[in-house]
This record gives sequence, C-alpha cells and structure tokens, in this order.
Amino acid sequence: MLYYTSQCPFNAKYVPVLEQTARENDIPFHAVHIARREEAQNAPTPITNYALFHDGEYITNEQMNDKKFLKLVNG
Repeated sequence: MLYYTSQCPFNAKYVPVLEQTARENDIPFHAVHIARREEAQNAPTPITNYALFHDGEYITNEQMNDKKFLKLVNG
C-alpha cells in the first residue's frame, strides 16, 4: 500500500508506474492519494508525502521506478 500526496511533483509520474507494474506482475497494490488535511492526520504514517508499506510494514518514503519496486517486493 502506498500513501501519497500531490506535494511532490514526481508522484504524478511514479505512482502510476507502480500501479501498472504491480498489475502486470500480479502484486497486490493499492495507492491512497491523500488530498485533505484530515486524511493526512489520520494516515498510518507521519510521512504523508510518500510512504510505501509492504505486508503492513513501513518500507520507504523514496519514490521508486518499476525496477526498484520489483526488487523491493520480490526480495
């Protein structure tokens, strides 16, 4: 699961890349766009600009391309 905001302009490019990569590789993935202050305050992470979770565990706040994403989730 990925929580992200529009604060970083790179999210507009890389979030769809991760969504497509996950879909093509049968990886469960859900992106949550945080658009309101209340959503950010209730997010499960203090880093709401970009926070990637895998199996319920916080992984990173680094934007990823498809190769880095696959390496991360496939080990």
